[in-house]
Amino acid sequence: MVLRLTWRAPAGDVTAYKIETSFNGGAWSELAELPATQLAQEVTKSSDEKYTSFRVSAIYSDGSVGTAKAFGFKGTFE
Repeated sequence: MVLRLTWRAPAGDVTAYKIETSFNGGAWSELAELPATQLAQEVTKSSDEKYTSFRVSAIYSDGSVGTAKAFGFKGTFE
């Protein structure tokens, strides 16, 4: 199963997006860093076990980072 994560660009001079995952409430790890023009990332479900949380952060030209509220789905997505 492929899941397509999408988001809307926030206001400001965004240079990149960082996608992070957390499994069963554990530590966050970086899944991908994407250019500012890319507003989607596909992930594949590899197992029905666990729970995968995602969060998307916008990285701005001044170095600041804006992180959206985390969301998740049952299963292991990578």
